[in-house]
Amino acid sequence: MTKQQNLNDLASLSAPIEDLQVRIAFLDDLVDQLNDQVAHQALELADLKKQMQLLYQRVESSDLSDGIATFDPVADRPPHY
Repeated sequence: MTKQQNLNDLASLSAPIEDLQVRIAFLDDLVDQLNDQVAHQALELADLKKQMQLLYQRVESSDLSDGIATFDPVADRPPHY
């Protein structure tokens, strides 16, 4: 083989390897971005859970029977029945 053929063979082998290296670099960046997003959403979810717990505590501690009349399904039938 000549020196030119060896260089052509190396070039033909290195091009796919370079393409794979570029793809891996982009995939690494994408994985980092997705990891940051998941971490952000986990914090947001924890905050929302805390807010829901506070709302449940407020509802349980308040006496809602003062402003709400009792409902009797037999006596309070809608007009179309």
